[in-house]
Order: sequence, then C-alpha cells, then structure tokens
Amino acid sequence: MLAYALRRLLSALATLAGVLTLVFLLFAAAPGDPATLAARAAGGRPPSPEAVEAFRRLHGLDRPLPVRFLSWSIRAVRLDFGRSFQDGRPVRERLADALPATLLLNASALLLSLVAAVPAGVAAARRPGSRFDRTSAFVFDLLFAAPSFALGLLLLLIFSAKLRWTPLFSDPALGLRGLVLPVATLGLGALALLSRFVRTCVAAALGDPAALAARARGESDAAALRRALRRSAGAFSALASVLVPALLTGSVLVERLFSFPGAGRLLADGVFARDLPVVLGLTLCSGLAVVAASVGADLVSAWLDPRLRDGVLEPAAGGAA
Repeated sequence: MLAYALRRLLSALATLAGVLTLVFLLFAAAPGDPATLAARAAGGRPPSPEAVEAFRRLHGLDRPLPVRFLSWSIRAVRLDFGRSFQDGRPVRERLADALPATLLLNASALLLSLVAAVPAGVAAARRPGSRFDRTSAFVFDLLFAAPSFALGLLLLLIFSAKLRWTPLFSDPALGLRGLVLPVATLGLGALALLSRFVRTCVAAALGDPAALAARARGESDAAALRRALRRSAGAFSALASVLVPALLTGSVLVERLFSFPGAGRLLADGVFARDLPVVLGLTLCSGLAVVAASVGADLVSAWLDPRLRDGVLEPAAGGAA
C-alpha cells in the first residue's frame, strides 16, 4: 500500500510541476508588458522608461526566463512566492488573507453536495421509475446544465434584489447571510451530479444478480442497501475528488459575481493585471489541493479494492491530479 501511495503521489506532483511550468510560459508569451502595466497602475499615468526599467530590476524581470522560473521554484519550496506586482505586498500575505474565505466557500459547497446527494440518490434508486425519481432527474439535470453565472444572477435577483433576504455583496464576516448564495451557486451543480451518480450506482448494485439472490434468501432491505453503498463507495469517492478542481475553478467566477473576498477573485484580478507571482502562488496552492484530493481518493479506492494496488485495475480518480 505504501509503494502504491508513493507512486500516485509522485505522479500527481509531476503533473503539478507541468501545470506550473505551463502557466509560467503562457504568461511569458502573453501580449503586454507586466512591468509597464504595473508601473502605470502605481502611478496613474503612462510610466517613464526609467520607471519601467526600475520595476523590471526590482522583480527580476530583466533576467532570462529559465533563471526566473528556477529562482521562483526554489523560493516557492520555502513558501516565498515573491511580491505582488500590484501593491508590492508579499504574495504569501495576500494568500493568507484570501485563502481562508475560499476554503470556507468550497468546503461548504462540497459538504452541501455530499450531505444532500446521498439521501436523494438513494431515495431515487430504491424507487426507479417513480414520480420522485422522474422529478428529481428533471430538477437535477436542470441544475447541472445551468451555467453558474446564470444561476448566481437568478439567486441574486430573487433573494437579494426582490426579497432582500441576503446582501448583494457576500462576505464571510456577515455570517450565514453572507455565505448562503455563493455556497448555493457553487454547490448545486455538484449536488446534481453526485445525486444522479449515487442513484445510478446504487440502482445497479441493488439490481445485481447476487443482490437479487440475497434478497430471495430473505436479506433485509437495510442490509441490501448497506451492501450497495459499500460497493459504490470507491466510485463515489473518486467522483468527489474530481469535483474539487471543478469547485476551485467555479469559485473564481462565483467570487467575482458576488464580490466575495477570496482567492478566486484575487486570481481573476491577478490575471487581468498580469500579476505573475500572485497567479503562480494561487496555482500552486490550488494544485496542491487537487493533488491531495486525487491521491486521497486513489488510496480510498485501493483500500476498498485491493486489485488497484496490484495494478490489475486503474483508479477512476487517477487522472484527476
């Protein structure tokens, strides 16, 4: 099991290194000069060539590209991501201010989807073809297909503009009222996907010939349902790990929409301002979260099915990192 875990971890870290390299190269190839943009933002007017050159020297932009990337990688191991191009603050401080809000938002959305998806999926699987099954399929398919920005705007219109139950601008400092709309916008799509997945897995397990034979021998409904859930646990954990990068990506748009003071909004602002240290620091943090979720799901699947450890099967979450 330890060797399997090490293989999965090394594979995921290699993928993360490739993603960081790609982001660095894309920023280097993008049009526009970050030194000119940052100097203009700081002074409020077109900067002089001397100011641009001073900015380049200050942030090491005058060095060759491989040297800059190697230097950043060495410092990142010590959690030193450099200074933001926008305000000169250490990126580590800006991340420390923004990440807790994003972690709270994503964890709440994931918890909402997990807690609600299992009972909804099980209820539909126990009564296939029933009115509840058909209605839940329609509602969840609609939620899954709806773009997050459209769903968020609709929630804002109803609960903020019309009913005035929630503020227009969300913030964790406002308590539940400041979290409910962004959490719902981010979590309802994941809830729809997970619930239909649970419904499919549990229905297949309950209809398996071995399960039908056990029921014929007098096995109770509760015991049959427990076995079905155990058989679906590996695939369910794999899908839940795949949702982690989807939620992190979706939080960028959701935080911008609700003016939520998190890392997603910070990332969007950093991309628009060509603030490479901020973008790389956030990419590394989100990549580590995805690696942890992917490797964790692989280990759970391998624990439930020893064939994965022996290389007979490939885990469903193996490519998520």
